[in-house]
Amino acid sequence: MDELLARSAEELFARLAAPERLRGLAPSEAPPGLLEAVEEAGFLQALVPEAAGGIGLDPSGALPILLAAGRFAVPLPLGDTMLARAALAMAGVSPPPGLVVLAEPWGSEAARLPPLAGAPDAWALLPRGDATLLLPLAEAEAVEADTAPGSAVFRWHRSGGQRLPVLDLLAAGAWAEVAVMAGALQPILEDTVRHAQERQQFGRPVAAFQAVQQQLSVLTEDVFAARMAAQLASVPDGAGVAGLSRMRVAAAKLRVGEAAQRAAGIAHAVQGAMGITGEVPLHRLTGRLQAARLRFGGEGYWASWLGRQVLADPASDTLAFARAHLGPAELETTS
Repeated sequence: MDELLARSAEELFARLAAPERLRGLAPSEAPPGLLEAVEEAGFLQALVPEAAGGIGLDPSGALPILLAAGRFAVPLPLGDTMLARAALAMAGVSPPPGLVVLAEPWGSEAARLPPLAGAPDAWALLPRGDATLLLPLAEAEAVEADTAPGSAVFRWHRSGGQRLPVLDLLAAGAWAEVAVMAGALQPILEDTVRHAQERQQFGRPVAAFQAVQQQLSVLTEDVFAARMAAQLASVPDGAGVAGLSRMRVAAAKLRVGEAAQRAAGIAHAVQGAMGITGEVPLHRLTGRLQAARLRFGGEGYWASWLGRQVLADPASDTLAFARAHLGPAELETTS
């Protein structure tokens, strides 16, 4: 199932979100027909139970879709919408058509969202006090504010909206960003290695220089560690949206964020000026990485939160804690 889903998602994005189709568009601007094709493929219903009209996957089953979306830097909040629809189904609420993004509270009245959420037919799920509100973007006002790249701030003048139970949207959104980052890191590695092998300097490929080889080794390690972290974060053994575990998501957001920071630096250093040209998608991929790092808690936030959980468990040392809360669903055994 995972292989089939991954192949289906990659084929769709390769056709409708290829670098040449995104060239010239803003990072938050989707090419024509992409959202309709994603909806028709059923990807946005991946985490919705079958009884509610969805595909009924758990996060580990839906992960290949978001990995593929990250690989092609798809400019749509697919992970947000998948999780929002799952949360609405859990609450017995029929989701509105189109995109539903997960909002981060910004002060007491406003919320931070991805820029594409400014589309008038989009919706937002916003934590507010003892409830979660489902709010239409058509009734929101954009607010000028100093905020993180890749996001925008909105305010709703009316305090209405459909009320839902409290949901852990912070961990849910962090998982979606982890999956996208892990997917984006793979083509960064492939493009950087290819460039190092093709680029000649002093009569030989730059990949032949020991300093470059060492950087490529670090990049490779980070890419595979990020994918593993995303897979472990997707194990559905928690109480969050779609069964996500906040502990697993925290560790993954921390590790993948660190990997993304190093990977962007190495890739741009190796590719040089080529990495910021329109012909090469590296700048779009690393821009998406930096925006994802800042959404739903950065490395510092999750490191602090995870450290408090470890210190609050006096019966476990660090290794025992990691084995108990962060390992695979079922440890492999050998006979």
